[in-house]
Amino acid sequence: MTGSPLRLSQAPGQLIRIAQQVHTRLWAENVGQELTAPQYAALIALAVEPGADQRTVGERASLDKATMAEMVGRLVRRGLVLRRRDPADGRRKLLTLSPLGTQLVQDVSPGVARVQQQLLAPLTEAQRTELMTGLARMARMEDMALETMVDARPILDAPRVVGYLIRVAQQVHTRLWTEHASGELTAPQHAVLAALAEEPGIDQRTVGERASLDKATMAELVSRLVRRGLVLRRRDPADGRRNLLALSPAGQALLDQVGAGVRTVQAQLLAPLDEAERERVVELLAVVARLSEE
Repeated sequence: MTGSPLRLSQAPGQLIRIAQQVHTRLWAENVGQELTAPQYAALIALAVEPGADQRTVGERASLDKATMAEMVGRLVRRGLVLRRRDPADGRRKLLTLSPLGTQLVQDVSPGVARVQQQLLAPLTEAQRTELMTGLARMARMEDMALETMVDARPILDAPRVVGYLIRVAQQVHTRLWTEHASGELTAPQHAVLAALAEEPGIDQRTVGERASLDKATMAELVSRLVRRGLVLRRRDPADGRRNLLALSPAGQALLDQVGAGVRTVQAQLLAPLDEAERERVVELLAVVARLSEE
């Protein structure tokens, strides 16, 4: 992961971000609006450990303290979770699933299973095992209690909660990016600049596809990069409806400047794996990421 820059299509952080987008789309199609994936993870943690305290449930579901507190408030208001003070420690809140919460978990679990199955559908059984093993090792960088989530498989009725592991791996990438590469560019901004470095002068829609950004997000992001003088934008003389983009000298200089930090992010993201495993996990993530094109 050192030396020349990785092509965008080979960057594990980018592939994990796209895999997470695929998971989000499949979740919307199969589960709908009843529960978000993080809410479902919290409810599953409670199904496995009834009466656990709020901090522990947050750890199991891979949610930070503030996000967990807000989520639990919503779940309590919906009548899905029961919350009480720990009689042994008034600072702790103990949580249990309500009967309504238990029923909702049972109702949505078949849809959740379909999400996991569709994510892994392009892979053979052996490849699924390789990908899951790699994701699990990457996720352990955050010291998540994955064993507990795997113990929930009878409730999940899904193969090794792959969506959960993708989300945790994405969190690992976000943390590493903040530590090593976020001073000048966000990961999506870097993806746009990297796409332009690979294919100078391509149109804005194509750049959005390369960077896996929707039309509205891409338009706003490009406008910011243009205002910062990092990207040059002009109308396509052959089609006035299209914008053609290119890196400015300042954009190229910044891309070069952050390159070492970005390579560090990718290397540390894959650090729990040996060299052969890294190559395989990147290959398999690329297969899952291609579901975004369907």
